[in-house]
Amino acid sequence: MFNYKILGILLLGIFSKSFSSILTCSEGWNLHGSKCYKLDPEMRNFTNSNKFCENLNAEMMMPKTAEENSVLSEIGLWFWMGLIDHNKTTALDWTWNDGSKLESNDRWKSGEPDNKDSPEECVISCPTGWADVPCTGIKTTVCQKKPGIIADEDESVTLTCDVKYEENITKLFWTRSMDDTSVIVSEYAKGGNVTLPSLVFEHVKWTDEGLYKCHVTTISGLTLTDETSLFINATNMCPCRCEYRRRLEHWGSKIIPNKSQEELLKELESELQKIKKELAVNKTQLSSSIRRRTSAPDKRKSSETMGLAGAAFICIVVGLVVVADLLSLVKFVKSTITFWNSKKIGEKAKDKKRKIFDINKRKTQTSESSA
Repeated sequence: MFNYKILGILLLGIFSKSFSSILTCSEGWNLHGSKCYKLDPEMRNFTNSNKFCENLNAEMMMPKTAEENSVLSEIGLWFWMGLIDHNKTTALDWTWNDGSKLESNDRWKSGEPDNKDSPEECVISCPTGWADVPCTGIKTTVCQKKPGIIADEDESVTLTCDVKYEENITKLFWTRSMDDTSVIVSEYAKGGNVTLPSLVFEHVKWTDEGLYKCHVTTISGLTLTDETSLFINATNMCPCRCEYRRRLEHWGSKIIPNKSQEELLKELESELQKIKKELAVNKTQLSSSIRRRTSAPDKRKSSETMGLAGAAFICIVVGLVVVADLLSLVKFVKSTITFWNSKKIGEKAKDKKRKIFDINKRKTQTSESSA
């Protein structure tokens, strides 16, 4: 059984090179060349190994150069590589996990790839070379990621954005995180956009220290990120560094990166609609409209007295008019009642005369018939 402690010591020894003064790896990772590597002895299939590395914000080992392949020869274990055959029918379409094609076949083990246990679409590294195997097998995992950068103040530093599908990028920007605060990198650094993805600091300052993330959106809507840690060797720091940093983070978050007018309008559309709604004028509440409906207030005592006198005069006039109208109304009602009463009395008198006439007429007719 392989002794992983010996492997760790071995890796630590071979990873200590001239880059250690510039590049650095986080705890649990080892530096070799321009990359940090992490070996995990747990046995997994290809899919789970890939997920394991992604969860560490890293990727499966992809030894493309002779220097990177030298790491394989030192490890001497059987582990997965980030290389897969996307063409299920042949063994010639080998593609790295970052989307690039395999350019050289001189690293294969003798007789490989042979697709012996078809389908053999994944690749492992073994002490004598590469071999194609089924992706369902279980092997150990080696992850790789970009190292952090250690720089002195006023040095020129370039942070690269290494992501897949570089030709299909539609949006790209950088953020810097420090003390749980993340802000968009502003104009004090060059680049950091679609046309120039790398972020360039001509004279790096201690305030530039932090975890930088390159955020990429592809034409298909896929979102990718690439991380790089930047550490600054600074001297003669003032004691208020933390407070000053928080101020920088606060004001840095207020800076809007360079964008076209169309991009800004699209991004701010919802906010602009809210502002328009808030600024919409209700004309009925304008002072001019209110003045047309009401009198201007005047709190002087003389004004109040004049107002009361005017109101009393108006009330008296209106009252007299109402009283006069009421008297006229009463007189009209009385005359109407008198008229209708006299009319009824006249009609009753006529009815009485008519009845008397009818009685006399009947008596006359009776006496004539008797004669």
